[in-house]
Amino acid sequence: VTVPSLPKIIKVPLDYSTIQAAIDVALDGDTVLVADGTYKGDGNKNIDFGGKRIVVKSEKGPNNCLIDCELDGRGVYFHNGETSESVLSGFTIQNGKMSIGGGIYCLKSSPTITNCIIKNNMTVDTVTVLPTGLNGGGIACNWANTIITECSIRGKTSA
Repeated sequence: VTVPSLPKIIKVPLDYSTIQAAIDVALDGDTVLVADGTYKGDGNKNIDFGGKRIVVKSEKGPNNCLIDCELDGRGVYFHNGETSESVLSGFTIQNGKMSIGGGIYCLKSSPTITNCIIKNNMTVDTVTVLPTGLNGGGIACNWANTIITECSIRGKTSA
């Protein structure tokens, strides 16, 4: 008889040094808890939930926990059929730069995004994907029923 494991809390950077590394080992029902700080570089941008029903949240909210994409990639990419049980909570996502969804892109996925600040992200029209201005500098959602609550989206550009 296989006994299901209890949900666990995986801490960044205590247990894993990057947000993506913690997500990669998480199982449905787990929580990835991210300590205060600014997270940059590989493993801390272009974050991919991989279709998992997990919660990724900051310890003390978006004023204390930043994902800085450094104008090289986006914050989070939901594209593996994530549902409302895939939750991103309590982050500032800034300086993302992509052709679609500079801060966050939801494609054929419907995650929950709550208590986040999405600021100073941009899209660049490397290939015309959508009419100018519709590529979602802050957040883009295509074929998605994303739940966005208590978020601020500002300082975005689309060119």
